[in-house]
Amino acid sequence: MTHGPIREPCLIVLVGPPGSGKSEWARRNGASTVVVSQDDLIEAITPHGFDYCFRPVYTAAEDAIGRAGLAAGFTVIVDRTNRTRALRERWTRIAWEAGCAAVAVVMTAGAELCRTRNRTRTDHRRVSDERMERMLTAMEPVSCDEGFAAVFRDSEATLRNILAEDRP
Repeated sequence: MTHGPIREPCLIVLVGPPGSGKSEWARRNGASTVVVSQDDLIEAITPHGFDYCFRPVYTAAEDAIGRAGLAAGFTVIVDRTNRTRALRERWTRIAWEAGCAAVAVVMTAGAELCRTRNRTRTDHRRVSDERMERMLTAMEPVSCDEGFAAVFRDSEATLRNILAEDRP
């Protein structure tokens, strides 16, 4: 836990299933930040869509962008599901290596709304119904003991109030 306000740069880890509003949160709050978007990187690396054999390339690109953004003094927003403690641990480690705070923002959209939003997608961001159910089932609660300086709900979090709030 940090003492006092969270300073820039910091690393903001968005947590939620597909369709929960992560990309929208990043768009609303991402001015003057570096956004690491798993979906955008997949599209840039493999325009034909996700290909499992490219997974190490996607991961290396995400990590490199996150590290470069923090090293350059920018706050970094990580836009991917980050559904398990194990998946989030890489981001808290990157923040720790950069000497900055990591903060989690948990998306609060309910499962049915996420399913509906996912079904209406017509591009590569749509996941199969079966994959969606696996991802919903795999969602693990987030806590500060994972290395986060703070955990926010999306409804209460903006970049401005994340950086302005004092921590006990």
